[in-house]
Amino acid sequence: MAEQFVTYFGYGSLVNRDTRPAHEQAFPARLYGWRRVWGHRVRTVAAPSSDERGSCCSLSIEKCTVNPIKNDTHSNNSKTRSSAYIDGVIVNIPLADLPALDNRELGYDRLQIPAIEFDLPPSCVAKHIHVYVSDMTHSGRSNIQYPILQSYIDCVLAGYCAVFEQSGMQQFVESTLGWDGVIENERCNPRYPRAVQLPDSQLALFDDVVNKHRSN
Repeated sequence: MAEQFVTYFGYGSLVNRDTRPAHEQAFPARLYGWRRVWGHRVRTVAAPSSDERGSCCSLSIEKCTVNPIKNDTHSNNSKTRSSAYIDGVIVNIPLADLPALDNRELGYDRLQIPAIEFDLPPSCVAKHIHVYVSDMTHSGRSNIQYPILQSYIDCVLAGYCAVFEQSGMQQFVESTLGWDGVIENERCNPRYPRAVQLPDSQLALFDDVVNKHRSN
């Protein structure tokens, strides 16, 4: 019997190659009709439950209602698509690897979104794409108790620079909601479990882009 596979869409840290297993290959994709938001409250497993510093806010996505547009770039038939979109990556994994991914994405509901709502590479034949969305008990914006970790921001933006270049990283910042929340700069002692080492020049670029956006 042929091995079964599933395809998922990553729109945050999963875009960064260094956060995924070495054997996984990712390809750029675009999801229409959704927007990205700092809106998933979680506790880090390393911190005691009574320690507020054991909490943080990470990324989720939410469905949005916007004016439709016509898009026929990837089809002979014109498609009506939302003008809102999220750039990310799709990854095809064996079905047996899905529980490990679910465990990484604790507190999220795994949805199956029809492939028609995406721009996908021609090699993708999946009819549905798995996407993780914060569940009701974990949804919430960043605050003092649930800050956005700077090391998490760095990981995500580095991934977008690598896949979508600097312009794609800037588009990520500009299109993501919730930057007015609390950001905790813990670069010297990262609490994000998949923190990456980056050159000072790249960190300075990220700070410049984010700070300018937050000041607008």
